[in-house]
Amino acid sequence: MFASLSWSLPADQDAYAAPPASDRPVPGLRRQTGLTPRRFGLFLLAAALVLLAVAPAFALPAQPHEAAAPIVVGQSCDLSGPTATRTREYVKGVDAYLAHVNAQGGVNGHPIKLVRYDDAFTPAKGLENARRLAEQDGALLYFGMGSAPVTAAVLPYAGEKGIPVFGSLSGADSLRKPNPMLFHVRASFGEEIDRLIGFLANMGMKRVAAIAADLPIGNDGVAALEQAAPKYGMEIVRVSRVKNDMSNLDAEAATLARVMPQALLVLAPAAPAVKYVEALKKNKVNSQLLGVSAMSSTALYKALGSQVEGMLLTQTVPFPWNARLGIVRDYQKRMAEANVAVSFDSMDGYLSARLLVEGLKAAGPNPSRKSFIAALEGMQMRDVDGMSVSFARNSRSLMRLVDVSMISRDNKLLN
Repeated sequence: MFASLSWSLPADQDAYAAPPASDRPVPGLRRQTGLTPRRFGLFLLAAALVLLAVAPAFALPAQPHEAAAPIVVGQSCDLSGPTATRTREYVKGVDAYLAHVNAQGGVNGHPIKLVRYDDAFTPAKGLENARRLAEQDGALLYFGMGSAPVTAAVLPYAGEKGIPVFGSLSGADSLRKPNPMLFHVRASFGEEIDRLIGFLANMGMKRVAAIAADLPIGNDGVAALEQAAPKYGMEIVRVSRVKNDMSNLDAEAATLARVMPQALLVLAPAAPAVKYVEALKKNKVNSQLLGVSAMSSTALYKALGSQVEGMLLTQTVPFPWNARLGIVRDYQKRMAEANVAVSFDSMDGYLSARLLVEGLKAAGPNPSRKSFIAALEGMQMRDVDGMSVSFARNSRSLMRLVDVSMISRDNKLLN
């Protein structure tokens, strides 16, 4: 870019005055040069242009393009409490995918800014974080709320402010009641347990028991078991309920050892589930152990190793080692770029972030809360790298995939 230049001849030398035909010479110059005021002016202009071309210091700086405003996404999740082991792997998948999206220019030119706070699985802290995210950080929506208790605590405030709550990590059935602000990206605990009991029935098993935490994962899980067992001809021989301080855990494990069901469903968050399995093994409970996706196969194997080999777990995301699927291939690339291990938990985070981005893309060039909600509710048979996504109004969910995997040696899960 060139700077503007202004220059003028002395007042007594009018460059545009008509000279005699012979061209009047400039005083002080040798006549044979033939320079006239007009030619001298053109010479000065040409010299100035040359100087501008070779001297960048004379050029005005280029004006930067105004960057599009970021889309602020708020997250309150458990980074230090009983589900932290699973959550930390989940957020690695989230961060890896969003970093890729931002490197590609964001969503319709808008970078995504994820603001994340730790709630330590505490509803009061989760609600405090939600208020801060909306009122101070300017969050357009809430994403990846880490537990059923926190999500339940945040929903009334979200409803009051019209803030969408997208992709809670919990599959609690208590959160599946229709709520216009709530959107799930996973099957419910009820659907997971129905799949497990059907799987056991196909194996010829008839007697099942449960050991359950006094939390939504335990209470909703037991209710789902009681509904699914008669459907598949299974008998529930014992339901052991464990206090949150786990003071009765060892006694309940001993009782289950005496009952010795063919299969035993463990219903607890990731960290407590490790304690439950340790107590069961200590009391020589040799039943086929079962669990839901929220328990995290990665957390279990890291803590217990060979003690959980053979345990069956439901999964609500595509098998992350199945590179025949386009979405799995993309997941594996993003994890490799971010140096994140392949696991069901990081796949869960990746998939949640990917569906978040799909919703933001469909919400228009400048997403609002209302347009984001409308985009999700209108999402039907959307192809996401070979995976079909549809919104189910009755469950407020975009996906209902449930599969069964088995933990094998070296945490190599079989599908």
